[in-house]
Amino acid sequence: MEAKSSAHVLEQSLAGFRGRLTAADAAARSGLPTRDAAEGLARLGAECAGHLAVTEKGELIYDFPRGFVRTEGPGLVRRIGRAIGRAVFGLVRFVVRAWLSVVIIGYAVLFAGVMIAIAAKSDDSPIGDVLALLARVLFEALYWTFHPFSPVYVGREPFWVQGRKQRRKQAAEIPFYEKVNRFVFGPPPPAVDPRADLAKAVAEIRRQKGRVVPADIMRVTGESREAAERTLLRLVADHEGEITVSEEGAILYEFPALRSTASAGGAAEIAPAPVWGKLAEVPPLTGNSTAFNVFFSTVNGFNLVMGGVGLAQGLTIDRLTEMVARVGVLNPPPLSPPDGVPLALGLVPFLFSAALFAIPFLRRVRRHATVARVEHDNRVRLLLRRLLAGEEPAQAPRRFQFSLPELADACAIAGRRAGEADVERAVRALGGTVDLTDGGRLAYTFDDLAREHAAVRAARALASPDEASPGAVLLSSADN
Repeated sequence: MEAKSSAHVLEQSLAGFRGRLTAADAAARSGLPTRDAAEGLARLGAECAGHLAVTEKGELIYDFPRGFVRTEGPGLVRRIGRAIGRAVFGLVRFVVRAWLSVVIIGYAVLFAGVMIAIAAKSDDSPIGDVLALLARVLFEALYWTFHPFSPVYVGREPFWVQGRKQRRKQAAEIPFYEKVNRFVFGPPPPAVDPRADLAKAVAEIRRQKGRVVPADIMRVTGESREAAERTLLRLVADHEGEITVSEEGAILYEFPALRSTASAGGAAEIAPAPVWGKLAEVPPLTGNSTAFNVFFSTVNGFNLVMGGVGLAQGLTIDRLTEMVARVGVLNPPPLSPPDGVPLALGLVPFLFSAALFAIPFLRRVRRHATVARVEHDNRVRLLLRRLLAGEEPAQAPRRFQFSLPELADACAIAGRRAGEADVERAVRALGGTVDLTDGGRLAYTFDDLAREHAAVRAARALASPDEASPGAVLLSSADN
């Protein structure tokens, strides 16, 4: 029976179950053969955030603390909610991309026209003085920002701001509405192939003679130990793998079927690049050039101020029409008091422009959490490098017990050492423990990694080279 079918039978037979069980337990409750029950449990462990444990007798125990709850497949209600959320967010993004770009420029042009019409012919009016001052401020800002002979011309970005030529070329190809969208909501996340990590894991399995432990998957994917175990359970179910236990009590994952290759002599597999070769980066706040951010901030700030002026002066459409009609009239009578709240030239542009500044500001505030998460991921990668380096002829054997100063130096980012709390988080993400030595000092130990490292090396040494051979060709269509 296929692992998928076995998992389905187990889900029905063990509905509502939470806790630990062996393959024999599952077989007794479902009526499946023990091997089919083990394959079904492995698949459920990958899909339902299960855990593996091994006893002193070498027996595997499958633990499902939350029961058979899918981690990657939300329920119907949640899927509907997410679909509605994506639709609403997509509508908002559409409004931002099309309507926002037109409105913000349209308001700027409208306000500029009002300023020119009123300020040019109403020198004795207080509002005329205010508008004339705003016009001059806007003109000065745009002049000193975009004039090619200005010392702060944005086209002459300093060397620490300039990117590569290719990056600048790509930025120039981004439409205006997309730049506005990035300023407000941030750049879109990079496209990620959901199967890229699985491909790396399979390549590493083939390179390691079909015998791996979670550390091998962590090396190429950067996953935590718990996530690496789920990945291996999924691969066991998908690629006819086996879970074995060494004499030392280490859990090994064996994939002899994945070693088969048609290459002559069994060509050596290229090692996937380790995750510590390239550290994760904090995504940019906008992804736009400095020139566009300055330009957008200037225009949006201008609309914000003009919306405030419109609210303060009660610039309703009727009052604005009356003001324009009185331009050039000698000794005009006082304006009639404003009737109602100015919406088109006051409240709407003020709130709209304020929101366009508030959203990036809130993203900036939340950025600290993103920076902390990226730093943690990078410390885990650097700690992996410290743990998994070695075994080369010119290097010392691997160690699996360290002091705090050693790991603080190993997890240093840009010359900044990691603190004790940061080191402990990275250690626990990789399955390590924190203990006190007899001298009262902290010791960071990776007992599971040590046992697995010794066991998997022995298993690879015993792996048969015949597993990589698909066998002699008996018949080929090319012979015809």
